[in-house]
Amino acid sequence: MNRKKTDQPFDSSKLTEEVETLYASLIDAFYDRGDRERARQIATELQLTLNNRPDVADSIRGEEIRSLIAELNGNLQEAIRRRECEIRKILELHSLACGKPGWAYVFRQYDYGDVSDRLDLLASLYANVGDWERVIATLRESKAYCDGHGIPFDGQDLLDEFEQERASPERGAERKGQLDQALAALIDDLVALREALSEKKAS
Repeated sequence: MNRKKTDQPFDSSKLTEEVETLYASLIDAFYDRGDRERARQIATELQLTLNNRPDVADSIRGEEIRSLIAELNGNLQEAIRRRECEIRKILELHSLACGKPGWAYVFRQYDYGDVSDRLDLLASLYANVGDWERVIATLRESKAYCDGHGIPFDGQDLLDEFEQERASPERGAERKGQLDQALAALIDDLVALREALSEKKAS
């Protein structure tokens, strides 16, 4: 199943230029060009860099990178764990910053849509390991989060598909291809939306 990347800007005071350059190269090789061999080479170099920068490795971006590396290496449970850590740290950051002078800056880095996107990414990882109950629970959590913050939920069609599948398990084989297509279409739409938002922020 295809996956999406995250493209919002990050504070260069916390993340070295080397890490950011390697991260961009990993995204290009893994997602854009599908060159897994090159992606693994970059991931190895990136992991060594993170090992020398524990402050970066433990950051929100670091959790994201380690999730990507784990996914690339086929360690989906580790990818899930790192993605869960990333989401938790973003929510903790929101909780600490909300209502304070630094909130506007924090929100530019990680807005509500970023949280929902990462929940959708987590759901896709659960799908990759066949944990359909957690897929549905995570998509429902993403929907509730979006509803609570007044933003669109991009995964409604996908959530409907999974809920129908659970209600009618005998249709599983028939609907599997449709679900895979729906997952891929949703992720492609989210990639396009994030790229558009990234360009808007940069302008």
